[in-house]
Amino acid sequence: MTPIEKNIIVVDELGNTYEATYPKRAKGLVKNGRARFVDETTICLACPPNTKTEDEIMSENKKQETVQKQPKTTAPAAEEKYTFAYCMGQIEKILDAQNDGFYTEALTQLKELTSTGPGDIAGAEKAQAIAAAIKSRETTHQQLLSFYEKMAMELAPKKTAQQSILEGIERILCNPDVRDNLKMEMVAELMTAL
Repeated sequence: MTPIEKNIIVVDELGNTYEATYPKRAKGLVKNGRARFVDETTICLACPPNTKTEDEIMSENKKQETVQKQPKTTAPAAEEKYTFAYCMGQIEKILDAQNDGFYTEALTQLKELTSTGPGDIAGAEKAQAIAAAIKSRETTHQQLLSFYEKMAMELAPKKTAQQSILEGIERILCNPDVRDNLKMEMVAELMTAL
């Protein structure tokens, strides 16, 4: 198999000559608008290549890497932003949005629609459009509430085993349907778990 030769001469518009290139590479440069054929064996680059490609000293390279690796601090980290309080605030915003007058305005528009007769297609279409808007908004609110509810459950402070046992004891003692001697036995059994 014969190796492919670098037989296409490369020059720039200033007349500088560079290392020859492969014919396929030359065609690619011309196709992408980065060069033009001067003749069959020469291409002229649209702009001179960057001559400083690999002359950097290793220590300079490391300095640049450390600057680039520093994290951006424009947005808070997810751990800081997404808290139980944040979720509860978002739920409150959704509930406040339900009282922003959207539904009242939609109902007012429905009341103001007047029918001109049995063939009034425009009035029916307006009513359906208003109903679709209300349904869409309510669906969005329900989905958001469900999402934030799940998130809040994940972020809510977890009860310790001791807290759960103490709550169980409190429920037993406050239950009027359980006899006193049975209450004491149940409480004693839970106390051993502490």
